Amino acid sequence: MKVIVILLCALAAITLPAPAQTPLVKEAQKAYLAGDMETAKQKFEIVLAEDPHNAAARNYLKMIAISEARAGSGAKLQKQLQSLILPQVDLREATLGATLDYLRQQAGKVSGGKIQTSFVLNPEVSASTPITLHLTNVPFTEVLRYVGELAKVEFVIEQYAITVKRKSAPAAQ
Repeated sequence: MKVIVILLCALAAITLPAPAQTPLVKEAQKAYLAGDMETAKQKFEIVLAEDPHNAAARNYLKMIAISEARAGSGAKLQKQLQSLILPQVDLREATLGATLDYLRQQAGKVSGGKIQTSFVLNPEVSASTPITLHLTNVPFTEVLRYVGELAKVEFVIEQYAITVKRKSAPAAQ
């Protein structure tokens, strides 16, 4: 009889779900909902290290992996460039090629060498397009947006380089 009671208690302990809502899981969920995927990922990985069977942590990590895959390989560089503030951009009739070279240098200079950018021009893009631009204290990605509008190009931030291609025509409605 004692054996049956012990087995039933052991079975109940195994089948009862562990509390998935630990304080660390709640912190990770808050980070996830706030869009801070890096913090959420780190915290969920800690939860899994402590409790490898935590379903909430596993599911959130899967969702984070899917969102990282959708964002593409340039998500890290994109985030770095968004936080990089250029104190001044003053260009007068500079060619697109010279503008991109200037921006590459400024990214390295302003970031203290931490952010290195490379630009790859598609063959259909003319490097001689003139650019005139005067900006102060603006994020690097906004400078790219302005340059893109002036040169009629778009920038695709990838893992190791920024591809410059001709701006596609808007879809007819």
